Amino acid sequence: MEDLVSMGLVRSIGISNYDIFLTRDCLAYAKVKPAVNQIETHPYFQRDSLVKFCQKHGVCVTAHTPLGGSVANTEWFGSVSCLDDPVLKGLAKKYNKTVAQIVLRWGIQRNTVIIPKTSKPERLEENFMVFDFELTKEDMDLIKTVDRNYRTNQPAKFWGIDLYA
Repeated sequence: MEDLVSMGLVRSIGISNYDIFLTRDCLAYAKVKPAVNQIETHPYFQRDSLVKFCQKHGVCVTAHTPLGGSVANTEWFGSVSCLDDPVLKGLAKKYNKTVAQIVLRWGIQRNTVIIPKTSKPERLEENFMVFDFELTKEDMDLIKTVDRNYRTNQPAKFWGIDLYA
């Protein structure tokens, strides 16, 4: 991939799902610093240390699951979506927004890139309505309290694979 940058065939390269140790290792040997680390991060899986580490070293963080996987993961894995969280529901009511909009705004205010998935035009439109308000510092701190260190994007669980057996 670095050769492709050197040849001018691509402008930048990135990493995906690298934890803090892999990111540190990559930065130590990479000739071309990764532009981005695409990871799962949402209010139930905030990964503050990794996010701050990447940002400190100039690596953009992109949240590929900014809403916590929502309905699909609930159906597949039985996980509880952060969209049902009472704290986040309270903030949605306070700001007269949806919980998804609160979560997306939180991601933006953390200086992460958010990539919400939807196939519904009305939700796509809703997802864009996050630039007309800002969460207070107190509310950003409140969202920190809902972190469960809970990964929802677990394909191995879907396929019945026990990674720790």
